[in-house]
Amino acid sequence: MNAGDFGDLRRTQQLFWALITAPEGVRPALRDLGRRGADEERAFRDLFAGDERLPAAERLDIYANMYFFRLHDCLAEDFPKLKSAIGDAHFHTLIVDYLMRHPSEQPSLRHLGRRLPEFIAAHPLSDEFPWLSDLARLEWSRADVFDAPDAAPLTREALAQLPQDRAGDASFRLIPALAIARFDHDVVRLWRLLEDAQSDENTVHAHATGNAAREGDDKACAHGHDTGERLDPPARRKTQARVWRKDFVVHHCSLDDEEAGCLELVRSGESIARVCQRLAAGHGVAKATERAGRMIQSWLDDGILAGVTLP
Repeated sequence: MNAGDFGDLRRTQQLFWALITAPEGVRPALRDLGRRGADEERAFRDLFAGDERLPAAERLDIYANMYFFRLHDCLAEDFPKLKSAIGDAHFHTLIVDYLMRHPSEQPSLRHLGRRLPEFIAAHPLSDEFPWLSDLARLEWSRADVFDAPDAAPLTREALAQLPQDRAGDASFRLIPALAIARFDHDVVRLWRLLEDAQSDENTVHAHATGNAAREGDDKACAHGHDTGERLDPPARRKTQARVWRKDFVVHHCSLDDEEAGCLELVRSGESIARVCQRLAAGHGVAKATERAGRMIQSWLDDGILAGVTLP
């Protein structure tokens, strides 16, 4: 193979990519080629063959449709509850609009949905489903956490080795596979309703431990597309969630303001004593100590602490 062959291959690949990823489709992209000049049109005729039964443009349309649905399926895998909540038709429209604004730009599809929560916030569907962006943010947090680096969780035995007279000076390290997400709607309850609906259809899913296992059985409200049932939307109120991975399973649970604030202190490197001081501001020393103990036990149960160090 000579240098000219490599040039032809590169040109073929570039033209093929441009045509099958064109936002408006293959034929509008071909018309655009025509406006660029005869050389581009000639290159298309030379590189892509067709016949009377299936012209070259229609052959490329097959690849373009396959490519779009591969992206569609990838986003459906990352946002399954979003798709379930609004139904197939709405989800399809949303993804078409999203990919026209934010086409895939990397060889890996891992980050394809990164901008979807922000995009939804300005999309017309948010007029009908104002909680949609929050639900997408929760699902993207789960996807991000799934791919985060591993870290061995802190054990009770390791924690017990701290000298009691210096325990307050110690600081915790959080695992990388942990995120704190904030919402304007109670989408954690919405997510559970959608999960319960899938469970009713014999969908196997893993249950969380610690706080997540104590989330309760109260039902959220959503728009079910399988039965056509329309339920009340989730409440509009400021909520927070802790999202983390334990082993190979991603969990999330609701957070109150106290725990969210304490986790932020831990993340910033503050000491256990500083965490207790924050709790004491609202409870007094005795209740703050009890609350801190329960909180740390929960963090140990859920495996979100990666270590503890003394200065």
